[in-house]
Amino acid sequence: MGFVCHASVWRQEMEVTKRILIIDPDIKSRKKYLSYLRGRDYEIETSPNITRALDRIKEVAYDCIVADVNLPEMEGYKAVRIFKTLNPKSQVILTTAKNTIELEARVREQEIFYYYIKSFGKREFCEAVSNVFRKCGKLKEGKKMNKPTKILVIDDDPDFVSATRTILESHKYDVAVAYNKNEAMDRINKFKPDLILLDIMMDRLDDGFTICYKLKHDPKLKNVPVFAISSITEETGFKFSPKTDGEYFEADDYAEKPIESSELLSRVAALLNR
Repeated sequence: MGFVCHASVWRQEMEVTKRILIIDPDIKSRKKYLSYLRGRDYEIETSPNITRALDRIKEVAYDCIVADVNLPEMEGYKAVRIFKTLNPKSQVILTTAKNTIELEARVREQEIFYYYIKSFGKREFCEAVSNVFRKCGKLKEGKKMNKPTKILVIDDDPDFVSATRTILESHKYDVAVAYNKNEAMDRINKFKPDLILLDIMMDRLDDGFTICYKLKHDPKLKNVPVFAISSITEETGFKFSPKTDGEYFEADDYAEKPIESSELLSRVAALLNR
């Protein structure tokens, strides 16, 4: 039949099955997802296109359908209604290698469970799949839930903080905020963030430099990634770059304001997955 089928564990009918169908024309992506989910007690099948996938969806009640937005026959987001018509209980995770504002808007108009950018890495993909089975009651919680990733936003611009917080919280990050240098150091010690988004110019033009220096020279905090996001070039004409100016500003990444949501999320995920 030409349909590729993979299974980690095939359980007997009396036991709970957790079924996943992965639809992606890129064989490397299909293999990557299989490697991510290996050993997690899922029944997994894969297909390179919608035509073969639909034949299987008519026969098998998949709990989770992972589909790329770029499929041979149609865009993946247009196929969501078909998936839901055949099985309303299936939860759909749409994936893409490259996101755009226009694409994200179209994707989020659909009845999907999660939108996954491939650069986000293994942890975010596996968590999205796990959440599907938590929702349908097929995955029992352990004694301790995985705690959400903590991100601290340090910036004196309330509009930027509000927009950034909304973007991050929509992707299940636990977000805290500090609006100045003194508040930042207190919040860092109490909140214990996994990642810090840091403005450079606040009450003083060098506040961000001071905070970053303290972090990177504190044995307990030096491994917390710092992502600097600033309008320093626009405001001062100073063209900052960690590659050339890293000696006195040891940020792990840097971006100029404004930054698109897809770029922000991609770079945040890359820093967290290092």
